[in-house]
Amino acid sequence: MITNIKPYKVLVVDDDPVIRDMMGDIFELEGYTIEVARNGREALEKLRGKGSYLVFLDLMMPVVSGQEVCEQLSTDPQVRNRHVIILMSALDNLAQATLLKVDAIMPKPFVVEDVVRVIQPYIALGL
Repeated sequence: MITNIKPYKVLVVDDDPVIRDMMGDIFELEGYTIEVARNGREALEKLRGKGSYLVFLDLMMPVVSGQEVCEQLSTDPQVRNRHVIILMSALDNLAQATLLKVDAIMPKPFVVEDVVRVIQPYIALGL
């Protein structure tokens, strides 16, 4: 029986399978329950009507963009009030990202220590 599983979930939303796998490995090693989505539509489906999530969200994705997901998270009562951390590369529009209602912005590429550092405030919240 594994006893170090934390009582909250992390949703990683990125169209890049390498990023999804890397984030998944990091969170599993840290003891988090992890789910992944390949685009914003999948993310919204996973979030609709479910409990607390910490969402790592890529901005530039096909089907439904990260920006569109953020807009839904702030207006749709079934998915709002999630903690969102934007994943963005140097090529993404930082000015656009700072206008979104998100908790943090984490640059890509990243290392394990970056991910662990950015989630520390949410551990205290008991997500």
